[in-house]
Amino acid sequence: VKGAPLLVTKQNIANGHARGILCNSGNANTCNPDGVDIAESCCGLAAKAADVNPDEFVIASTGVIGQALPLAPFVSGIPKAVKELSATGSLAAATAIMTTDTKPKEYALEFPVGGQSCKIGAIGKGSGMIHPNMATMLIFITTDVAISPAMLQKALGEVTVTTFNQISIDNDTSTNDMAVVLVSL
Repeated sequence: VKGAPLLVTKQNIANGHARGILCNSGNANTCNPDGVDIAESCCGLAAKAADVNPDEFVIASTGVIGQALPLAPFVSGIPKAVKELSATGSLAAATAIMTTDTKPKEYALEFPVGGQSCKIGAIGKGSGMIHPNMATMLIFITTDVAISPAMLQKALGEVTVTTFNQISIDNDTSTNDMAVVLVSL
């Protein structure tokens, strides 16, 4: 089973590009009859608030599976969240996506590439499926490295084989697990 956010994200990034990440916690938006519509509507709300196209968003959800997800909190919350975006908002974002996590997870570093200083940062949540407190694993990585979408996908694919895809606690995966990397140039 794949959560509606994964289905919408797959459509949105089919061209290898995205401009933003939208994530909610508390409800997985999975096994809902209108889940895809809700995920697409959230992308539309974010697009309007950020003045970009709806299909330029990665969308992720984490939380309880099978519960209805009302759109109303997003109608008021997304424009507010877009206004609060900042270059120093990593900890707030890492905290906001927590569900059963005991602490926010974030990391950043700076390194040279071809004589230029580059940055990479990540926030994440979850540690795998641990009964009874199951947790979706989400990782959102951003960088300013000059790299093509194809090479970036290859790098992410190679690293996840020996990192994220090696985590197993009870042989389960979440309906909403996701690792995403975006480049801002």
